[in-house]
Amino acid sequence: MSAPIIRSSARFWFQVALFDLFAAAVIGVLLRAMYIVEIPFVRFRPWLHGHSHTALLGWLFIGIAVTLLHDGGRGDLTSRSRWLLGGLQAAVLTMLVSFPIQGYGAVSIGASTVHMILGYALLYAMWKASWSWPKKGSRALLRFAIGFFVLSTLGILTIGPIIASGNQGTEIYYWSVQFFLHFQFNGWFWFAAMALGVRWAERNGFSITIDQLTMGLWVVSAILTYALAIAWSEPHPAVFATVSIGVALQVWATIRTLRILKRLGAQAHERVLPWARILIGIALVSMAMKVLVQAGVAIPQVAVMAFTVRHYVMGFIHMNTLGTMTCLLLAYAVMHGWCDLRSPSLRTGLWLIASGIVLSELMLFAQGTLFWAGWGLIPGHYWQITAASALIPIGVLVVLVKGLTQRPTGPPQMVEQFKGI
Repeated sequence: MSAPIIRSSARFWFQVALFDLFAAAVIGVLLRAMYIVEIPFVRFRPWLHGHSHTALLGWLFIGIAVTLLHDGGRGDLTSRSRWLLGGLQAAVLTMLVSFPIQGYGAVSIGASTVHMILGYALLYAMWKASWSWPKKGSRALLRFAIGFFVLSTLGILTIGPIIASGNQGTEIYYWSVQFFLHFQFNGWFWFAAMALGVRWAERNGFSITIDQLTMGLWVVSAILTYALAIAWSEPHPAVFATVSIGVALQVWATIRTLRILKRLGAQAHERVLPWARILIGIALVSMAMKVLVQAGVAIPQVAVMAFTVRHYVMGFIHMNTLGTMTCLLLAYAVMHGWCDLRSPSLRTGLWLIASGIVLSELMLFAQGTLFWAGWGLIPGHYWQITAASALIPIGVLVVLVKGLTQRPTGPPQMVEQFKGI
């Protein structure tokens, strides 16, 4: 298979994932609008499940898999990988329709199970594809990301038996859900984000070695900070002690990682296109905020505040999914010519997405802080956050439409800049 076909194939599947982002974002706006007007045909919880499954298992899982398999144009989407991606997308579309209709019914659970099985197979393909990557760099990060994804699914596998035993809505039920979410956000997404960045540096000739201590700190901190999910229902001193150890290790790992990245300096900055710099900048700020937020919730009073104020919870979730991963994946698309920046409308689409992410996050944390302080609701808050959130699907639709109607190569300067990557 020639290189242009490989790039085109990866770009197509990235656009498929981008459609999932559009669908999830539209549902997200619909859910925001429910705080303003009554929508008779929408039941909040089932539609929320459709939103989250489409975002996590569609946009993010497929998007991460495609970018890592593409490997800057060096990788190959084999026929087997494409069949797996097709099966995964079919499962996502099934969940997109079934969850709003039946919630956790037979069809939804069946589609989730199929996605999990096919996901394991695609992760195995990613594992094999990374065999030639540097052992103490991107390869280790990717393999820990894969390991955490598999670990997170244990939480999903326990939900069925828990519901069957009549324990739905109990502490153990929510612990299982949080087990999945925690190791998705703090394991799969976090290590995949670092793998994407480190792999880019390796392809550009930068030597990055992540020593065993730093890697171990990240891994152990990801495991220990799961205690955060337990702390809200079991505020035992031992639980908060575990949280404190976990966040301390995470801060230590962050400091050591920043020292490693500091060596890249201005040279790395010069090799990144301006639009990619903006998106990567948002992602890095989101990653830094995640570490700071988790460090703060090691304090019991702050932890109670974080778990009881819904705006904080949603802000933290979207900081990971939108602020970090979505921006990194879009930056990858920009840097590899999947988004033609010569198009004014496409640049407008990216501005809308970035603005929607930043504005909605600021509004969530600002209103959450006011709720915590007992200062009430910002006048027009739900109208404002609905409008800000609506910028995201509008921007995604623009990027998606322009991507479907334009050639998969970037402007000449981009092709020259990334020649051989």
